[in-house]
Formats: sequence, structure tokens, C-alpha cells
Amino acid sequence: MPFYDYRCLTCGATVEVLHGIDDQEPRTHEGCGGSLERQFSAASIHFKGSGWAKLDRRSGSSASSEAPSSAPTPAPKADAT
Repeated sequence: MPFYDYRCLTCGATVEVLHGIDDQEPRTHEGCGGSLERQFSAASIHFKGSGWAKLDRRSGSSASSEAPSSAPTPAPKADAT
């Protein structure tokens, strides 16, 4: 279940509430009895592990040895004999 932030319109306190998406929203602040207004906030993201999935599957070689060379290869010269 997600956490939602609510701000009390009377005292200005911010309250974090854990409830389901379809559950009824709280209407009053338990501290002062004022009306609550839902706030928009950034979603929290937690990355776990030693790195991205692509890096985790890689063998023991370093990333620089697997990277393609950025220098163009010269084209072979045709022999005109």
C-alpha cells in the first residue's frame, strides 16, 4: 500500500498516511481537528543490489574492455597489379 501526504489547512502540519488506493481518504487532522488536503509528492524509488541488471550479468572483465572502439578502422587498400 502506498503512503500519501496530507496537509492540515488549520495548523499547516503535514501528515503521512498509509492506505490503499480505493480506501477512503482521511478528512480531519487528529491533532487539531482541521481539514486535510492531499499533497502531491515525488514517488520513492529504491535501487537494490550491486548495480544495474546489465552490470550484474557481466563476467569478470571490466566495462572498458567490452566497450567498442570509437576510432574508425581504415578500409583495406585495393592492390592494382
